[in-house]
Amino acid sequence: MKKAFLIISILAPMFLSAQDASDLFDFSSVYYQGTAKSAAMGNAMGAVGSDYSAITINPASLGLFRKSTFTYTPEFFAISTESNYKDSNASDRAFKVPSNNIGLTWTADINEGALKTVSFALGINHLNNYTFSSYVNGNNPYTSLIDAYFTEFDENGIMSDIDLEDYSPNNIYPMWETYLIDFHDDGSYSTPIPAGGLNQQYGISKKGKSRQLSFASGFNFNDKFFLGLELNVVYFDRTKITDYREENLYSGYFRNWHQQENITNSGRGLNAKIGAIVYPVRWLRLGAAFHSPSIYDVTDSWYTLTESVFSDNNYSYQSPTGTYSYTMTTPYRFNASAALIFGNYGMITGDYEFVDYSTMRASSYDYNYTALNNFIKETYSSTSNIRIGTEWRWQTLAFRAGYAIYGSPFGFDKEDLKTTSYSCGFGYTYHRFTIDAAYVLSKRNNSYDLYSQYSMYPAYYWNDNNELVADETKVKETTNINQVVISFKFRLD
Repeated sequence: MKKAFLIISILAPMFLSAQDASDLFDFSSVYYQGTAKSAAMGNAMGAVGSDYSAITINPASLGLFRKSTFTYTPEFFAISTESNYKDSNASDRAFKVPSNNIGLTWTADINEGALKTVSFALGINHLNNYTFSSYVNGNNPYTSLIDAYFTEFDENGIMSDIDLEDYSPNNIYPMWETYLIDFHDDGSYSTPIPAGGLNQQYGISKKGKSRQLSFASGFNFNDKFFLGLELNVVYFDRTKITDYREENLYSGYFRNWHQQENITNSGRGLNAKIGAIVYPVRWLRLGAAFHSPSIYDVTDSWYTLTESVFSDNNYSYQSPTGTYSYTMTTPYRFNASAALIFGNYGMITGDYEFVDYSTMRASSYDYNYTALNNFIKETYSSTSNIRIGTEWRWQTLAFRAGYAIYGSPFGFDKEDLKTTSYSCGFGYTYHRFTIDAAYVLSKRNNSYDLYSQYSMYPAYYWNDNNELVADETKVKETTNINQVVISFKFRLD
């Protein structure tokens, strides 16, 4: 029974949502959240250097620092999501004011042979913001989520409440405790929930972040070749609350039910990066960097609260709080970058990043994740992230713009979870002080099957032609993210 509890409670929340942003993808994805200069230029900073965020993309950027600096970057983050389900629209939004990074760099002149300077960096950089909120609302004339569970019972031989408690103690069994499911002596089952004529609502609320504490060194050889190394302590914390509700649109014994699932995740791990930048000619910089996989120790904690309302009584059941720890490995990343330099007037930059999400892995000393890892390998794919930016200077002012595409984890030619960003900004330098500001608008589309968030099985109903068909419960989402980023940089020498 304990093993079944682990299988359902770990696998279902994390990996059955194949059409949605799974938890493992959340923990593996990186949307660089650094300085305002980097944000304004679409984070196309791999060959630019002399910016704290550039170190995160290509640690060789540290070798281009000439002076020691201190950088601090706060941000205003707003996200809104529009959804469509059963031809009904709904929306939700969330806000956050995080600190993107705080970093210190210092540079020492060497001038021995080809080695001109050695630079070091210490700081914290924001990798991903998990803040998200969405709401789905629509009327279903055909089925209930319970019908999908009944298909699951048939496929897995669930014939009693004892079977159900062993099979799904955290998610489906609470519906027996709240009189939403009943088993009979002959092994059959029933529900007071009508087959259709229901208003269905589904909401997700996420908050949290992933960050890295970085220790980096950069080397300048003859102002022509730059090498960088970075060791990172990476960590994330995330809280995810999902709420599913069904309400009878007509009068009757059954009124409504809902289940809220609360999951908290925390992970701590390590990764390393190595990068190089070269000047083949004065007007061109070329860069390349390799990011090793991050290896995390992850701890999850979860419980569900299920409530039902009938015409004569109300019922409530909270599952025991479960915890589980496992090891997670994220994909490696490869970055290639170039920058066209137009003297002291400006630059045009471009970054290409390759990442293969099919290599995400989970493992544990007391559970075999082979089936799960095969599912990831079959569902996810390699993809590309492309970033383009530009900067133009006039006296002490700098004007910037950028564009970025973060490819879908299901393949670059797919649309689900592909993120497109547009950015602009400016900078002003006064003696040793620089202030940069940026605005970033990001758009993301996603689609998923509502019932698949809870069950791998469809819900069937008889159509007008007396045919047994699967209910279409497709949800389409459009997400807009607005970011206002401000950086303060102080030159220390």
